[in-house]
Amino acid sequence: MEENDKSSLLGKVRQVGKRLMEVGGEVSRLKTEASQAVDDGVVAARRLAKRSRYAAEDLIDDAAHRVKRHPLRSVAIGLAIGLGLGALAVWLATRKARE
Repeated sequence: MEENDKSSLLGKVRQVGKRLMEVGGEVSRLKTEASQAVDDGVVAARRLAKRSRYAAEDLIDDAAHRVKRHPLRSVAIGLAIGLGLGALAVWLATRKARE
């Protein structure tokens, strides 16, 4: 009986060992996939940052070109925007004071 228990226990240990090897391989695969996903995300973020920077530079260059080409119109638009923001700020300040 004791010999039978030993062989049964040895069989169970072998099964557990095989299962641990399978799980270890699966963990390694998941680790590799996670690492690749993080790398892909970093590359995508860098590309987005680069594109955003280029778009901002283009916007600044276009604005400078428009100001050089139509200086009076640019001053008038800037004045209108400034007055609009000032009026909005005054309206918000007085509205909060009333409440």
